Amino acid sequence: QLAPSANVILNAAGIAGPGAGALSSPRNVAAGPDGLIYVADAGNHRIQVFDRDGTFVRGWGGFGAAPGQFNEPWGLAVGEEFVYVADTWNHRIQKFSLDGQLLGTFGASGSPAADDPTGGLGLFFGPRDVLLLADGRLLVTDTGNHRLQLLDADGTFLSVIGGFGNELGQFNEPVGLAAAPDGTVYVADTWNGRIQRFSPELFAVGEWPVEAWDSQSINNKPYLATDSEGRVYVSDPEGYRVLIFSPTGAYLNRFGQFGSDPAGLGLPNGLAVAADDTLWVADAGNHRVIGYPALFGGE
Repeated sequence: QLAPSANVILNAAGIAGPGAGALSSPRNVAAGPDGLIYVADAGNHRIQVFDRDGTFVRGWGGFGAAPGQFNEPWGLAVGEEFVYVADTWNHRIQKFSLDGQLLGTFGASGSPAADDPTGGLGLFFGPRDVLLLADGRLLVTDTGNHRLQLLDADGTFLSVIGGFGNELGQFNEPVGLAAAPDGTVYVADTWNGRIQRFSPELFAVGEWPVEAWDSQSINNKPYLATDSEGRVYVSDPEGYRVLIFSPTGAYLNRFGQFGSDPAGLGLPNGLAVAADDTLWVADAGNHRVIGYPALFGGE
């Protein structure tokens, strides 16, 4: 088991609060191409942005259902120009400029009707993550509808991928998404107890079991990240740890145990790997985000 030391801890006191730079149950984190760290501060229903030293830069949002407001954002993706947020309990995706100006809202609450010829395209039930693909399209885990949805960068819904089941390409409570440098896409298929691997063209090509994720609680929502070598980092929220696999699912290592000290984790949900392979963990139970140095330095 690895025992990495934290480089930076955002909201290091671990006390939930509403002030600028304070956090409350942060569920996810993204490392922007601009070098900044973006946090889905779910308990405060907002996005907050920090520099890599942990200094607060800016934030936006607040509780509500109006455009630009949030109801527990659980996922986010940051590109060169835009921030996309999975506004989970408003059942939509929201698009912002990097400085927080609202540019669009996509999707509506609902589940597909049996006679809907579109398959319920554009309807969400608790979307948990959004992934910005290399070609600018967006992939979203439509968690409660047990499927993925694909959108273009302007919010036009393109297709539905998968549906409820345990066959390859089907899902039961999909949560986290990540894309490797070669374009492979990974999905945390939570209640099927596995990670599914998709080709860059979004065809299911493989899977491996994850001996964790036993609970079906609201907190046990695992996320994924990949590093420059394609290794897959996997959160195990109620196991208070992060698991690490090879690109094809060979178990490599893990770290973490329950605690609120710098070496502990409370409820690790979201993960992000920056361009230099530093790892960021949204430790929701301890109301903080932890930055670790590259765990496989020199390779």
